[in-house]
Amino acid sequence: MTSGVALLREIVDSCTDAEKKAAEYLLAEPKTAVFCTVAELARRADTSAPAVVRLCKRAGLSGYRELQLLFAHDLYAPASPEEPAPDFELDSSRSVEEIASDLVERSRKSFDRVLALVKPQVYEEVADAIVSARAIAVFGLASSGLVASDLAQKLVRVGLACSFSFDSAVQVSAACGLRAGDLAIAVSYSGRTPSVLQCAREAKASGARLVAITTPGSNPLARMADLVLPTPATESFFRLDASLSRATQFLVVDILYSTLVSRNIEMAMPRIERSMRATHLPERSGK
Repeated sequence: MTSGVALLREIVDSCTDAEKKAAEYLLAEPKTAVFCTVAELARRADTSAPAVVRLCKRAGLSGYRELQLLFAHDLYAPASPEEPAPDFELDSSRSVEEIASDLVERSRKSFDRVLALVKPQVYEEVADAIVSARAIAVFGLASSGLVASDLAQKLVRVGLACSFSFDSAVQVSAACGLRAGDLAIAVSYSGRTPSVLQCAREAKASGARLVAITTPGSNPLARMADLVLPTPATESFFRLDASLSRATQFLVVDILYSTLVSRNIEMAMPRIERSMRATHLPERSGK
């Protein structure tokens, strides 16, 4: 189950002033969510009941009741990571239909939370930084490496000088080779992957700007970055893979790429069309 505290920490910076009052009060006094009505919370936080409801919607929740349940779980559920609540992946009694329904519902809620975290100005700034960079290097490993590779492929497709390798040592070397005027983009769900952090440090030392695609908050990668495109904290402690985090990272990349193309149509579209023609030519029969 998602942490109510973690969820509010994700979105508090994107809230309106009225919503932020409620979010900050709840972060300071988490028991309030469990025992207070919407009206009472609004009074204590010096805001309005509609602002509390909008806060819940911004967090991708169905309403205040769901927020109360999340905070109740934070306060009263066992905290020991040695006994995590079982995920649906670990329940052998579930049917394929139940698994599929659960995954689709989890994905929908995760995508709603991506939307809640979108800061248009930051996406615009990152798109401008990409287009104006002399060269771009993208970093990421494992599941995040798949996302990093997808982003690099998209940028190459519109004619931008972008590099990516699945080899972590090559990534570090690329970071060392950057210089002022270049851009580094690091993808890491946790923001704590050692080799990605090394790439980020080397890129900054080289004088490049750093963009991070990571969960918001105080993780080391986010603290180093000049710009952060946040992805929601979706994964439980014990999981079989990173399906939700990977899906939300891909969505963030798609939002960024669509923003970039829509702001640079005259530059991007001819190159996209040319690459499509070149890669979809019918095979010529050999002699």
